[in-house]
Amino acid sequence: MPITHASQCEMCGRGPRVSSQVSHAHNVSKRRQQINISRHHIVMNGTRRYMALCTRCLRSGRVQKAG
Repeated sequence: MPITHASQCEMCGRGPRVSSQVSHAHNVSKRRQQINISRHHIVMNGTRRYMALCTRCLRSGRVQKAG
């Protein structure tokens, strides 16, 4: 598992990206684009853990949610 920060997925390591904010007059400035992270109870190696996961990992079935 990758080393993660507060706004990163603990499974895949995905974090914030930098994108461009473009106004109607086409003035371009940098902005930080956060990913969708939510905390879930999951089952990993037979034990129950509480992890911050991105929705891409949840949808793709990389983790098994604890029911």
